[in-house]
Amino acid sequence: MLSANTAAFADGHRVALALADALMTQPSSLSDALVAELHEHFTDEQLVELTLDIMKWNAQKVPVALGTDVWLQPGELSDLVFDEQGNWVR
Repeated sequence: MLSANTAAFADGHRVALALADALMTQPSSLSDALVAELHEHFTDEQLVELTLDIMKWNAQKVPVALGTDVWLQPGELSDLVFDEQGNWVR
């Protein structure tokens, strides 16, 4: 989905933009090739931080999509807790 304008970016920046584009628009489009390219430019720790930063900004789309005036504030979301089998604990 990225435009040809990304040609002006360094490879690391271009692949980070491709990750952001995939996560924000079509997470299932995150291909093995993109993941491999991400690993060429970033450490595992950097990839986790980059992904969490992208998802943090992506969370702001929820109120917009629902047409609400409720905005997410840090610390206002409940932690998700899972048991050993991966089931959500309420």
